Amino acid sequence: MALDLALRLWRQGYDAIPSARGWPVGRDAFVTRLLGRPALVVRGPEGARLFYDTDRVRREKAAPAALAALLFGRGAVHGLDGREHAERKALMMRVLEPARVDDLVRRAGADLDRAALAWSSREQVVLFDELVRTYGGAVQAWAGTGLPAADADRLSRELARIVDGFGGAGAAYPRAWLARRRSDRVLRAVLRDAREGRTSPPEGSAVRLLADAVGQALPPEVAAVELGNVLRPTVAVAWFGTFAALALTENPSWAARLAADVAAREAFAHEVRRFYPFVPALAGRFTGSYVRTGARLRRGDRIVLDVPGTDFDPRTFEHPEVFAPERFLQEMPGPFAFVPQGGGHPETGHRCPGERVAMGLLTETLRVLAGLDLAAPSGVRVDARRIPTRPTGGLVLRVRSRR
Repeated sequence: MALDLALRLWRQGYDAIPSARGWPVGRDAFVTRLLGRPALVVRGPEGARLFYDTDRVRREKAAPAALAALLFGRGAVHGLDGREHAERKALMMRVLEPARVDDLVRRAGADLDRAALAWSSREQVVLFDELVRTYGGAVQAWAGTGLPAADADRLSRELARIVDGFGGAGAAYPRAWLARRRSDRVLRAVLRDAREGRTSPPEGSAVRLLADAVGQALPPEVAAVELGNVLRPTVAVAWFGTFAALALTENPSWAARLAADVAAREAFAHEVRRFYPFVPALAGRFTGSYVRTGARLRRGDRIVLDVPGTDFDPRTFEHPEVFAPERFLQEMPGPFAFVPQGGGHPETGHRCPGERVAMGLLTETLRVLAGLDLAAPSGVRVDARRIPTRPTGGLVLRVRSRR
């Protein structure tokens, strides 16, 4: 009997789907078992299009409950569908409207410039830890939490622990649950202080909008969860940022280009997100029966999107095994062909609304890193069995200014 895909993911991480075997359904799909039930695994643009067809697939209760509650929190927008999803997402999009995101990116860029001065004066830095601190401090100030620096730094680390544990790896999973409880408690207090007038977050800020929504659209506990869902994905960009630094140490000829050209930074950031996938798979549930040659699934059975299989599809990306940012200086792939943070359109589908934040932070991070002389130790490893993965030790770097 084939090993259940859930167990494969836990044991093999990013290698689980390539090593899985099931009943083939055409070139880009196969049927296997996930948590004891049949599941259709899909990849490529057509597979992603099916996965994001909201008439046929729902996201509610698709991910294992223990992992969804840990990463997103109970009642979060990620597990909603239909009108409720649309209304909640509209609220979150108000928080992440373009002008607000641009402000966050500018704030983070200035903080990165200051941090880089300190890095250059030290013998070495653990880049991942530095990015967690810098991104976390920037997004909390931008969101209007009003927390003192030491408390903000502590909350940033807690949010990173939540992300680090969602793959169920060893002791990281219980650590993540402790971090979830502590961070939710802090964020409930932040919103309560705003509602009761003890703090005055700026108009339009995440804290102000979510505090005002309590009692109208959201219970206090859910508002705190959604505030975490604004802050945590920003901190999570530290995974991509660390891989961006690793890629730059391995492709130093790009440094001058990145320092001078915004388009080059954006292309490099896209390639980092493609080449170093954050998750190996996303899950949904069929809203009705799905019958095709080789496949017969019922309502409630799962559909799984192979994220690396889509972003490494040779029909979309020539020589996908090669790190080549220049591919993104040409025409961008379609919304279902490139899915590093989900597929479809941000405003109308389930594509991550924080993608604009991720790209902004990555391009600013690359601007700063391009002005530094980075040296990584030889033999940096990336453990493909661990979800989410990152370079060994958080990427220890010797950093010197080029100026």
